[in-house]
Amino acid sequence: MPLLGSRFIALSAGLFTLLASIAYTLVITRRLSTGDLAVLTAVNTALGVAFAFMGYITTWYPRLLSREPQRYNELIAADFMASVISWALYAIYLVLIGVWDVALFAIGYFIILLNSWPAGAYLSIYKQRLSGVLTFISQIIKIIGAFLIRNNPTVYLVLLINMAMSLPTFLSKVARPNFTQAVRFLKMAVKGAPYQTLLLLVSFANAGIIYVIQTGGGSVMLAYYYLLFQITKTVYPSWILTSLMYGSLLKEEDKTRRALLDGAIIIYIHLLVASIMMKTPEWYVALLRPSELDNKELLDAVKFNAIALVIGSFSLHSNTVLLGVEKNIVITLKDKPARAAIYDLATSFLIIFLMHYAVSIKGAVGMVWVFAIWSALSTTYKIFLLGREYYDIVTKLYVPSFLVIVAMYLTPLPLLPYSTEDVISSIVTYIPNSIIIALTTLLYFYVSSKPARIIVNKLLKEIINILKRRSN
Repeated sequence: MPLLGSRFIALSAGLFTLLASIAYTLVITRRLSTGDLAVLTAVNTALGVAFAFMGYITTWYPRLLSREPQRYNELIAADFMASVISWALYAIYLVLIGVWDVALFAIGYFIILLNSWPAGAYLSIYKQRLSGVLTFISQIIKIIGAFLIRNNPTVYLVLLINMAMSLPTFLSKVARPNFTQAVRFLKMAVKGAPYQTLLLLVSFANAGIIYVIQTGGGSVMLAYYYLLFQITKTVYPSWILTSLMYGSLLKEEDKTRRALLDGAIIIYIHLLVASIMMKTPEWYVALLRPSELDNKELLDAVKFNAIALVIGSFSLHSNTVLLGVEKNIVITLKDKPARAAIYDLATSFLIIFLMHYAVSIKGAVGMVWVFAIWSALSTTYKIFLLGREYYDIVTKLYVPSFLVIVAMYLTPLPLLPYSTEDVISSIVTYIPNSIIIALTTLLYFYVSSKPARIIVNKLLKEIINILKRRSN
């Protein structure tokens, strides 16, 4: 894996996306009027409904293309056909809540069509470097859009920018739709509909957990959950890499090796964020909610959320591996990924009960521990489904990672004072500490995990080769 390979580009693109998204969100929330923000929320919710329906076909894009890339034209035709139905659901939702705007209807259709275009799935399998480069381009469009929105804050412009961000990927692989053969793919998608419906039910169960957080702890506890969720978003670069790992697992022969090497990078990012949470929870609170810096309950929740985040990375990784190694293109309720989803749905009832009790008695810290328990239960069953062939991801990744976070908790670090006065000063003055924590976490991970050593050694070798070429 060369330094400028697909993984490095993906991680860089992920970090750039995170920074661009922060700037973009700040501009929207500060410049749009209250009424426009309400309309934008309604539109985003309507798009969520549309995308949920599109999931019935987009779920199968990468699985089909990894086996039969020549059927790409079928997927384009299916996208055109399904997007019309999705757009109808989008428009109906807006009308029902009182939003009647022809421009919003028109823009919404193109957002649905472009976001569901199969080019992204194709690139994640066959042209992963290009996928990362296009992510950079789309985020540059987002930053340009932020400046435009700052001068002309309207809902229409926000949505047009969102549409424009999808254009680079769309244009990367345009082809003539094959409507004649699209019916064949749609029949296949119908066969997989029960599995996709099952995933939606799991999402509804997640919503139920959020509901009991509010009923058990009130709006304050819900606000704490929101803050913790925003902190968790700082692992976003790993989510992009997860998508690439899935694409690679679908077509590579040595799936265990891919799961270990990509997993080492994904989990290290989670370990780094978790270590920062654990060592300096005040810094995250200062960024997002400086008025709560004296709130011990929130600070403790951020600290213990480090454990939940690391275990959550195991669940994310094992789920991606389970999907990537599944041999069938269309997943039915008999296949292992569906059995894992059924298990998650079944255990969600226990988690809902535990969550209500935990937030009522233990507050935010209890909430964090219940999420950790759910991730642990989910990961354990997924490992069981994967079987002995993939036990290496436990012994070489998960166990070492858990030891790393324990070691970080026990290790006193020479951290420097940092500012909490405003966002910019908090970030700039914390850079030395982030370097100290990152290097210490990497050192522990390097010592304890063989896949981590392979990744680091390859990276160092590539750096040395670059330096030699420049010196010559």
